[in-house]
Amino acid sequence: MTTTKYRTGMKMSLDEFLSLGKTDGKWELDDGVLYIMASGTRDHQFLILQFSRRLDDYLDGFEQSPAHFYHEMTTILSRELQRAPEPDIVIVREGRPGILEGRWVEGAPDIVVEILSTDRSRDLVRKRRIYAEAGVLEYWPVDPRNDTVIQLELRDGQYVERAVLGADDVLTTPLLPGLSIPLADIFHHRRRPPRDSE
Repeated sequence: MTTTKYRTGMKMSLDEFLSLGKTDGKWELDDGVLYIMASGTRDHQFLILQFSRRLDDYLDGFEQSPAHFYHEMTTILSRELQRAPEPDIVIVREGRPGILEGRWVEGAPDIVVEILSTDRSRDLVRKRRIYAEAGVLEYWPVDPRNDTVIQLELRDGQYVERAVLGADDVLTTPLLPGLSIPLADIFHHRRRPPRDSE
């Protein structure tokens, strides 16, 4: 019996990628090229959990939820271009039939959140480009080193920086009216593990 040794840089089709099933760590397909990343650090996982918790609290305040969110979910941005990243958090507003009907998110989410990791340029440059090309309305790179959230919004096919928020700021977005996340509650949380740079 032959076992395939998967490695970063391998070429594969989207169908082959999706047939892999459950994998360890974070696996993404970018223009038909496989990227395998280690699981996030404790701080990385903590930040995903804290942002997710506050999104969940916000959505629980509605009788009919205005959006859905998932973390570390394969997201098929383009079958033609063979692009399927696994963002840290994806948010899809209600009323978008088809995008959540299969096992994956298929199409451009309304908001993507990425906690910057060791490959910062991939999140800040490459992913910024592919999310914009796919039509993701807002992209929020979260920088654990500096405790900031960059809010990028799509205008004429390009991201424009709406704000760089720090621990003293409150995160809001016109896409989710009423959402209000005091970032000090996350970045200065008493149980936060050491930052990735420490």
